[in-house]
Amino acid sequence: MKDLINNNLQETMDLIPNSIVKEAMAYSLLGDGKRLRSQLLLSLLKDFEVDVTKGLPFASSLEMIHTYSLVHDDLPAMDDDDYRRHRLTNHKVYGEGMAILAGDALLTYSFQNCLQSSLSDGIVLTCIEILSRNAGIYGMILGQELDIDNQMKTLDDLIVSYEHKTGKLFAAAFEMAVVIAGKKDKQELASTLGHKLGVLFQVQDDLLEYTKSFEEIGKDVKSDVLEEKVTVVTLLGLDEAINYKEKLVQSFYDDLELLGGTGNTVKNLIDEIVKRNY
Repeated sequence: MKDLINNNLQETMDLIPNSIVKEAMAYSLLGDGKRLRSQLLLSLLKDFEVDVTKGLPFASSLEMIHTYSLVHDDLPAMDDDDYRRHRLTNHKVYGEGMAILAGDALLTYSFQNCLQSSLSDGIVLTCIEILSRNAGIYGMILGQELDIDNQMKTLDDLIVSYEHKTGKLFAAAFEMAVVIAGKKDKQELASTLGHKLGVLFQVQDDLLEYTKSFEEIGKDVKSDVLEEKVTVVTLLGLDEAINYKEKLVQSFYDDLELLGGTGNTVKNLIDEIVKRNY
């Protein structure tokens, strides 16, 4: 599945005329990413017995939006990170201005790329709406605002930020999959699954910040500690945070059962996410 996505991303980037911006886009987009969001979309299609290639344009567009968010997150005005995935961050290689342009280009190109789909206009437009809603001011952007503002004081505050910052793009993956599969009645449940997975993923990141090294996860660790940011560990303590993660895992699997499907492709992928150490 990951190779299929990587090949499609390369083919899509090959359509763009050569420039420094394209080089900066490719540096981050074609790096060694997990491809979780795109894999989730294709995995759910497979479980619904739908040809996974029907979802490729949307899976690649999801990766573009996710990558743009990382390029911008790493900038000095935001998280100010020097490394991402064991490599220098985009602005450290190409400069801040070019990194901003690369992120902007990935975001805008993602919607153009959706139009490469051969599916009906109705499905394509619905998927574009799903992407824009979950990536924009109602979704990931709002989550980033909450993160930058850093006014979270309670666990509920933190969960809302995690649902938006990370959960919304997971929600987009699940929502687009059910729409492509002709199961639009499952869209609300698909969105809920994405939110829950986003919270779980961020709780894992909080735990990794406290338990893993740079060599293991490929970026600076304990930055949240130095910046005194609120995390699930600072709110609950390490042991309770681990217990909270386990409850999130069970809740997610319970909802996944309700979504249906004939295979275990999504469940197997979630199993890998739950066990990740990077």
